Amino acid sequence: MVHPQIAAFARLANGTDAANRVIEGQATRLGRTMHAINYDEIHDEIIVPQPFAQALLTFRGGAQGEEAPIRVIQGPRTQLIHPDKLAIDAVHNEIFVPQRDSILVFPRDGEGDVAPLRILRGPDTQLGAFSVAVDPVHDLLIVVGTGGSGRDRRQHILIFNRTDEGNVKPRSVIAGPQSGLKSLEHVRVYPPGGWIVVGDSGGEEPVSNRSYVGVWSIHDNGDVPPRWRIGGPNGMLKQPRGVALDPESKTVIVSDKWVNAVLTYSLPEMFEER
Repeated sequence: MVHPQIAAFARLANGTDAANRVIEGQATRLGRTMHAINYDEIHDEIIVPQPFAQALLTFRGGAQGEEAPIRVIQGPRTQLIHPDKLAIDAVHNEIFVPQRDSILVFPRDGEGDVAPLRILRGPDTQLGAFSVAVDPVHDLLIVVGTGGSGRDRRQHILIFNRTDEGNVKPRSVIAGPQSGLKSLEHVRVYPPGGWIVVGDSGGEEPVSNRSYVGVWSIHDNGDVPPRWRIGGPNGMLKQPRGVALDPESKTVIVSDKWVNAVLTYSLPEMFEER
């Protein structure tokens, strides 16, 4: 049993350094299982999904202690069912929530029992959505997950237009043996470079020696290998569960469930101007 909390550490924290501040307690409404934390640097807010309560919680960026959310999206009109991941588009003021066979889009400042602004759903979408990311610069929505069934079942990266809704085909699909996609966990996007950054747990349970973080371009399509790769056979990554990007320090930050740690990797070439 894990004590539910959001802990904020110094960027250069290492080893057993203590957190600078912690958000925790009953008033926060945080649950034991939270698999996504998103920071909106434009509005200085922290947004997390709460799967047990079928809710989206928004906190002040500087929240600490037993501080209540400033907004909560929750209720039957939301169509939220066990929300596990989400993505923030702070430029267009929207929240994207994957629900396996659909993507629900909410207003960023929505509160209470609000209906989605639009829904991406239908057989042509090929959705088996697990995690999403938004590129507001190129107006793209990136979705990772599992599609198909039986022998046609596969892990893939789907690229849609940001405002797509209904039963729309993806504009491109990255999948196949050369892509190396095995068990996708999390996706981030770096809009200035047009890069898609994906955490892959390697397809083995409970832990894999083939876990890695791969980087693709938003212009990739088909059976394409990653441009860069962090980790791999017998590397330290075992069960990557979250990925974050720090362009200022040119690093990729990965949380690993098995290692029970937050790992920081230098990848300056990804952040260089092209």
